[in-house]
Amino acid sequence: MSTSSEIPQQENPEILIRPIDIDRYPAFFTAAHRETFRLTFGSEITDEFLEKEFARTRAASAGDVNAVVGAFIDDWIAGLAILETRSRAGAAQAGWIHFYYVAPSFRRRGVGLQLVGYSAEYYRALGINKFFLRVGEDNLSAQAFYLNTGFYRIPEEDIISLNGVKELMMAFDIGK
Repeated sequence: MSTSSEIPQQENPEILIRPIDIDRYPAFFTAAHRETFRLTFGSEITDEFLEKEFARTRAASAGDVNAVVGAFIDDWIAGLAILETRSRAGAAQAGWIHFYYVAPSFRRRGVGLQLVGYSAEYYRALGINKFFLRVGEDNLSAQAFYLNTGFYRIPEEDIISLNGVKELMMAFDIGK
């Protein structure tokens, strides 16, 4: 089995974004959701909730293979994006980032930027000019990343969520 010391450490690695079958990466999917849930809500994700996330993601990729992608450096999965489209009341169809994640050992190496770039191109190809996500109020590093990559807050749509944790709504406008 590979160890974390074997993870490639090149400064500007080549990052490949490609559709994935999450059932080939269950440990990564599980760890990503557990860490994100813990950071956002300050509690552990239940196995039942995690299985619902697996089912939801399988359905998303069955409907559109390009909606669930992994970011790879060499043969290592470094990140994950789960993309959706939603119709908002009184508004045009918009993109929705259901889940972004970059593994800790791959952060600050361009993986997140590549996932955002992929998302913009994915939605542009669908004729969608804006996408949204929610981020936990206490997840300051994720907020800083999003703000530095072109997202902006929509404070009037912030919500109180699970365990009373406030989630912030953010949007990204796709250039023509």
